[in-house]
Amino acid sequence: MIFGPRNTTTHVLATRLDLGRPREALKVAENLDAALAGLPATRVAPSRMNLARARLDVGDRDGALESLSDAWEAAPQMARIHPMAMEVFRVLSALHRRSNPELLRLSKLSGIPV
Repeated sequence: MIFGPRNTTTHVLATRLDLGRPREALKVAENLDAALAGLPATRVAPSRMNLARARLDVGDRDGALESLSDAWEAAPQMARIHPMAMEVFRVLSALHRRSNPELLRLSKLSGIPV
């Protein structure tokens, strides 16, 4: 287990999101890069997935795609099978109508057709 303020930030982000408060989650994530510095990929990727979900919840499709891509960069094996990553990807693929190059790249990596 990793303890400390950086790991606590990841949990606060996830909790705000699970409570249906994406704007509060985004506020927690304002300094997410600093909070994630030095944490293992197994903590970084889920936090990036949570940020993607929060951005999607407030209508920021491009930001959600960016955060999902960051999750893939941090831990591609985890992002490929994580239910939240797959759901965010499915929603984004439906909204973007298959024309986004980054979405197509993630489609090939994940094996989920768009």
